[in-house]
Parts: sequence; C-alpha cells; structure tokens
Amino acid sequence: MSSDLNLDDPVAVALTIFRAFRASRIDAALYGGLALAAYGEPRETRDADFAVVGVAGADGIEALAHASFTPVLTFDRVKFGGNLVSRIALLEGGGSAGLNVADLVEPRSARFAREALRRAITGSLRGTAIRVLSPEDFILFKILSTRDRDLEDAATIFRAMGPQLDRSLIAAEADMLAVEIPDHDVAARLARVRAAA
Repeated sequence: MSSDLNLDDPVAVALTIFRAFRASRIDAALYGGLALAAYGEPRETRDADFAVVGVAGADGIEALAHASFTPVLTFDRVKFGGNLVSRIALLEGGGSAGLNVADLVEPRSARFAREALRRAITGSLRGTAIRVLSPEDFILFKILSTRDRDLEDAATIFRAMGPQLDRSLIAAEADMLAVEIPDHDVAARLARVRAAA
C-alpha cells in the first residue's frame, strides 16, 4: 500500500478512486463539489463524490482494496431523497490519522442512472482524463438530493452556463423522475432551482 496519497487533497483522492473503479470495471462519473467547480461557482470541498449505477458499497470497497488508503464502509445504499448513497470512509494506513470519504450516489430511478452515466463527458483533472456528469445531469442529481445547499449548487450552474444548458432535457428528465420517484418532490425542487437562478 502506498502512503504518498494526501487524503486532504480531494483531487488526488478522486483520481485514485476513479482509477481503482476503472480497473475494477465500475462505471462511475465524478459528481459533487469537484464537478461543481467545472460548471458553476466553486465551493470548498474535501470529499470525492461519484455517480454510479448498480454499485453496492461492498463493490466499492473491493475496488478500493488496493488503493493508497484503507476503505471502510460507513453505510450502504441509504435513501436520501431521490438518491441512494453509499459512503466509504478512507483511512490512512488503516488508522484515523488521515481521513476522507467517498460517496457513491445512485438515483433511485435505474433508467435515469444509466442515462446519466451514458451522457457523462470526459474531463481532465491534473492532466488525467476522468468522466464527469454532464451539467444537466449534475443539476438533476442535485434536485434528487435533500439539502438546500444542493439546490444552491444546481442554481449556480443555471447562472454560470445559461443558454449553454439543454433546458429541454432537464425538464423532460424531471417530468419522468417525478413519476418514477413519486415520494420525492422533483417538480418543486426544480422550481426552487429555477427561481434561485
């Protein structure tokens, strides 16, 4: 196990996780604060979030078993609004001297999860190619989330990208998600994002 990975460096952590997932043939795309910096207004982030489909926490643990940290499953496929989230704590050298987390986020609509990963684009972090959710799907993932901060993140992308966004795709997907995940108020959360933007 290598000890040269700085767990306080979210970019290095994200790249390490992405490489481990790719080696294990786990389809994933960067999401969360690091992706937000590419599309909207950057905010401080420390962890690494990835969009996935059909990936349990145990799959993530297995993929990360040979990475530069010790992965520990904190919770597995827990419902947060319209998403399922698995959290993996990343411990340095098996202890808690260094700590970070990776969240695996999967929409509760398997159809949308597959489509979002299919539409993911290739970006670059520190000269390394990495898949990233499209800005439209990033907004939809945030709408499926539960916190007010998620809506603020989505609104920053609306403001920053303006007419570059495929708003008809966002609207069509939101309509389908409202039917597929009826216990999460997709329409109201999208309306709040539009109002804030």
